[in-house]
Amino acid sequence: MRNTLLLLLLLAPEAANALDACKTEVKIFQFPPALMPHIDGKTDDWKIVGEQYTYRNDKLHGSECGHPRGIDPKDLDVSVKVGWVKGLDRLYFLYEAYDDYWDFDLYSDARPYQNDIFEISLDADLSGGPFIANPQIKDPVEGHFRFGGTHAQNYHIFTPPVNRQWCMVWGSNPWIAEFPWAHSAYDYRFKHGEKGKLVLEFWITPFDYAPSEGTSRAVVSKLVENQLIGLSWAVLDFDRGQKKAPGGNCTLSSNPQSVKDGSALCGARLMPLEERFLPGIEAKFSFQLVDPARRLVYFKDESLGEVTKWTWHFGDGETSHERDPVHIYAKPSIKTNVLLEVEGPKGKSRYSRHWEVNVP
Repeated sequence: MRNTLLLLLLLAPEAANALDACKTEVKIFQFPPALMPHIDGKTDDWKIVGEQYTYRNDKLHGSECGHPRGIDPKDLDVSVKVGWVKGLDRLYFLYEAYDDYWDFDLYSDARPYQNDIFEISLDADLSGGPFIANPQIKDPVEGHFRFGGTHAQNYHIFTPPVNRQWCMVWGSNPWIAEFPWAHSAYDYRFKHGEKGKLVLEFWITPFDYAPSEGTSRAVVSKLVENQLIGLSWAVLDFDRGQKKAPGGNCTLSSNPQSVKDGSALCGARLMPLEERFLPGIEAKFSFQLVDPARRLVYFKDESLGEVTKWTWHFGDGETSHERDPVHIYAKPSIKTNVLLEVEGPKGKSRYSRHWEVNVP
């Protein structure tokens, strides 16, 4: 274990925890669990996401992005929304795009491998620095398997896919684009070379560490409310085999290195639930047995809404009015029922946990 940690430190990029001076801080909408998106390629689940969470052509940068006044929406018209659900370490995306020429003739003999692309770069723990190639590792094969995509990730998403591969991971860990770590759905009616609208709905799992050998030592990034993560995206528009048309290669970050360097990403904020989704008052708590020898349990209030009074019933006849009490049980106890009642300007609420608080 010690050798593994030392190796990770040696391979870590020098520039850490630095984000590009991005003109846009992305707001990541928090879905209530009951309204989380169903990945079916339809946009109905996203109607609750406001315009302040929508990122269009005017947020994209790049020398090939087209006219000085921005991308002509008649050529390419893009809309991106990002969401999350508290308690699930996933990022949800809705990508909608109109293109006057959808290019996805992947296996044509007349020209090299290509496809219109929506590309996601993600560094959830702000580790920073390059994440595709490590300049400290001279052998490109060794660098790929030991470093490529491990501390931050790049998803090369085909729009639309050919032969059912929805995403090519730019790194050594293709498994991160497979279920249960990712899921996607499309809706479109056009053929190669035609114009039309595409809807892409998907979620991905961010990783602090995603090694080439698979999931056994992988570390999923924990997403926390109000947390800032590193995120950017790029749109690659191939028109008739060329990436030079207006809208050809645009990035959300003003730094084109964002596709392979975590320090060049934009900041993205995991927003709290909007007030319209919050209950007037709702009791909730968690607990932890912090000292088994003393039968000491810590209770943490997680109630929603404005609370002015807490009443705890610990299941042994004892009570407390503290918000986050510490309670010592006098004797071993199993099948204990603990109840929290909260009061506030908008009423009362009760929450109980049955047979969960057990002390030896």
